[in-house]
Amino acid sequence: MRNKKSLLRITNTAIFTAIILLATSVIKFSTGLGEGYIHLGDSFVYLAACVLPFPYCIIAGALGGALADILSGYAIWAVPTMIIKVLNVIPFALVCRKYKSNKILSKQTVLMTVVSGVITIFGYFVAESILYSVASATLSLIGNTIQAVASGIIFLIIAKAVDKINLKSKISKGV
Repeated sequence: MRNKKSLLRITNTAIFTAIILLATSVIKFSTGLGEGYIHLGDSFVYLAACVLPFPYCIIAGALGGALADILSGYAIWAVPTMIIKVLNVIPFALVCRKYKSNKILSKQTVLMTVVSGVITIFGYFVAESILYSVASATLSLIGNTIQAVASGIIFLIIAKAVDKINLKSKISKGV
């Protein structure tokens, strides 16, 4: 029984990693601000944090985001992205574990979209300041803010939809 549960967790983690990778690198829309783009990946990072057990949600978020960077030709961003995605996952994971609801969409997860958005904006500002310059990072603030807000909104839409099919309880029960 324990092996079956471990295999299921690993499988779900791999599925979420792949979804995050694809939602980040394939489904994206230009912000019109240089190389900035809006993608769906962060929304699925938040979803993974709400439905996968700890630390599997961290693995899915960090690996999915980093692989998207590598496969999109931005390997220099892979390590910063891994760190930022871990930091994105933690608030959602903590809230979802504390309130132990079978629903993903709640007042707490709405608030975590703001917390995680701030983490994204600040995290990429620091990373870009280190990799390039503070001036470059400052110019990216608008695009990163658009991405963070869009991710939060998209997550809320996805959360409402998957709550209708009881995804969280199905994953936790192994169905």
